[in-house]
Amino acid sequence: MRFPFVTEPAVFLERPNRYLVIAQLQHSGETVRVHCPDPGRLRELLIPHAGVIVHVSSADPLTTPARKTAYDLRFVEHPEDGTLISLDSRLPNALFGEGLKAGFFAPFRNYQTFAREVSVPHAEPGAVRSRIDYRLIDAAGRTCWIEVKSATLVEDGVAYFPDAVTERGRRHVEELQNLAEQGDRAAICFVVQRPDARCLRPQWEHDPAFSAALHCAGQAGVELYAVTVSVTLAAADLAQMIPVLTGRIREKENANC
Repeated sequence: MRFPFVTEPAVFLERPNRYLVIAQLQHSGETVRVHCPDPGRLRELLIPHAGVIVHVSSADPLTTPARKTAYDLRFVEHPEDGTLISLDSRLPNALFGEGLKAGFFAPFRNYQTFAREVSVPHAEPGAVRSRIDYRLIDAAGRTCWIEVKSATLVEDGVAYFPDAVTERGRRHVEELQNLAEQGDRAAICFVVQRPDARCLRPQWEHDPAFSAALHCAGQAGVELYAVTVSVTLAAADLAQMIPVLTGRIREKENANC
């Protein structure tokens, strides 16, 4: 996927809240307010003086009063080796959609049609009806539901999700399990927005409810996939599939893949 925007290097200064970053543009030295599209904690990445990549937002704050930032945050450089890591929470869905059309995902090649953002059909009366990212239908009319999740945290080759507690994510997992138990095919694909992960695990210590739900869903037949992404300033591409390991890590055990 080619990026349609022109980027500018900057230095991270602080993060007053989940959606706001203060950065200093490298070329001009100007300090600017930057929208952060990833609401995760990002404590391992957004550290003082970390290199970040921003671009001028298409929404002009002068003509769009609700917009208080002139820039969007796109990438952060890995503090050790400078590897670009995408922080755009919209990119995983776009990459997954491209991958579906290109036949990148072998488990989903036999589907003729797919729809985006489809409401869960079995929601109980009065319950919030969630939307699942993709609904695929094959030639025989069989349905496959797929939810796409974005991951950015990687430690010692292990990608972790979520980076912050996600009630919405837990609800999606439980609804997919319900769909699987009713006979539909259901899957979750974690898109790791960097190339250096060898496997993905849930964050048991930070979000035990989501982690337990994911483990139960996998046991109940929900298919779990993860894929890494190769990122440059000009483009992002799906790189390789990696395993998803849902079991809780016992004390003194090694979390490595």
